[in-house]
Amino acid sequence: MNMRWFLSVIVVLLAGCAEKGPVLVRNVKYLVPENSAAAAQKVVVAVSPFKDDRGKIASVLGKMTVRNDVENDLVVQGAVADMVTTAFKEALKSRGVSVRAAPAWDMKAETIAGDGFDILIGGEIKTLWVEVDSQVLTVKEQAEVQLRVSAADRSARTIIKTLNMKSKVEKQEMTFHVDAVEELLSEALTSAIDQLLKDEEFKKKIH
Repeated sequence: MNMRWFLSVIVVLLAGCAEKGPVLVRNVKYLVPENSAAAAQKVVVAVSPFKDDRGKIASVLGKMTVRNDVENDLVVQGAVADMVTTAFKEALKSRGVSVRAAPAWDMKAETIAGDGFDILIGGEIKTLWVEVDSQVLTVKEQAEVQLRVSAADRSARTIIKTLNMKSKVEKQEMTFHVDAVEELLSEALTSAIDQLLKDEEFKKKIH
């Protein structure tokens, strides 16, 4: 029996059994660069909760279509905004920065408040979404992230930088695996976050 034919039959059978319902995506995170030696920094950065401006259900971050007739939501445990806020904190910690939580902030200089930190970061999630199109022996995945982020100097009560950060990653597999979607979203989110962390003006403020 031809092995390719056999695999095709198995995939068709599995696809035919696809059930409608949410698919849990557990492990979307900031990908710390390999061999990154984080020197301890004296600056303390406070990160306020990110605002979800996507117009989507708070826990939904994508959609999977199976053979054009079954659609499943891809969801996180909790809220997408919490996931992004945590990823920013981990990204800063990986650079040796001391990080603390801050109250919600509207990204305006006149509303900077509190003490015990040097830099305040806040942001809005414009897009964070993954599309999965699962056909026989072909699974296409596309993840897109768009964030608007501001960093402020607490003592000067001024905005250091406001950036519109965008990232898109695409991949094609033979079969669907949740961990592949997690990796794709993590890559897209990391790429967007790094646009702030690699900004020369921001780097000068945290070093």
